Amino acid sequence: MQPKHLGVLQIEPTDLCNLTCSMCAPHNEGWEQIHAVPKGVMDMTLYRRIVDGLVEDDARFDHIIFQWLGDPSLHPELPEMIRIAAAKMAGRVDYLRVDTNAIRLPPKRMDPLMDAACDAVPLLLVFTVDAATRETYQRVKGVDALARVRSNIRHLIRRRKALSIPVNIQLQFVVQEGNAHEAATFLNYWSDLLTCQGGESWHDEIMFKRLSVGGGSEGQAAADALYERTMAEAGIKAGPYGGVMVEVWNNRPWQEDDGSAGERTACPGLWLTPVIRHDGALMMCCADLRGELSLGSLAEQGFLELWNGVQATQERLKHLDGRFEGVCGGCGGINWYTTTSDMADQARQQGEALGLTL
Repeated sequence: MQPKHLGVLQIEPTDLCNLTCSMCAPHNEGWEQIHAVPKGVMDMTLYRRIVDGLVEDDARFDHIIFQWLGDPSLHPELPEMIRIAAAKMAGRVDYLRVDTNAIRLPPKRMDPLMDAACDAVPLLLVFTVDAATRETYQRVKGVDALARVRSNIRHLIRRRKALSIPVNIQLQFVVQEGNAHEAATFLNYWSDLLTCQGGESWHDEIMFKRLSVGGGSEGQAAADALYERTMAEAGIKAGPYGGVMVEVWNNRPWQEDDGSAGERTACPGLWLTPVIRHDGALMMCCADLRGELSLGSLAEQGFLELWNGVQATQERLKHLDGRFEGVCGGCGGINWYTTTSDMADQARQQGEALGLTL
């Protein structure tokens, strides 16, 4: 679904992670630096300055995701980050979202996170689990922690029901060679639990995702074929299943990959996927793992100043001209949003206003 306003903003509390998932090159391969800067956690003074700047700009987004290339639960002030965003971005976002593996969210840490939720800005907790058995979890995630993950999420589900807390849940399963055989078991386990402990007050989902292979690099076609075969053999389709909604990726995640003969077009990521790195840098695309498309620091400049500035507009104009350079040259172009004619026209108009040409 096409996001509204300025798209989906990602804020990275930290790029540290406690897993080595087989599908995550930076942590699986042990990169010393992920975005070409030292790993770390976002300073809370900087975070408050960034949020205040978004409010001053009246910047509006479909929603905000607290995560990029680490696990946000490793930030000691994550609940406070959620509280600040909920209070200050109300009316400017539809909801807040936290993506986490849940390992570091026992009840004493899960409860403050849930308490940060408010009716004005709903909270979606996305748990990346990817396995139905202990052995498979250890194989694809790198540690033996499935029992702990299940215990933490079960606590959340029970407490949510007891206190009627406005928190929605999504359980994710990224289909890959090491876990494809457990897709149906995963669906049945979590749908039974959420149906039993859920209710009409919440919108819970179980999401089956395609594996992204290096932004559409070699192996993407095989990963897509495995996904489609797994969904068909398990009989998993989008729609209601018990008391939850099942979501699947019917479309390929990349415009162009090793199995596609299609023509690549301007990537919507340059318009709709801004990311704020843990050091405050505004990044132009969520698929830019190496941190090449940094627009500048939000500690020094405003969001709209950078997002509508010369560098960002130049990158968009290059794409509209069919020129994919740098990190974009090695990427297949995200395919879960669309670059509309209005977006293209606005970029060209901004280019003219800034004195830029193709």
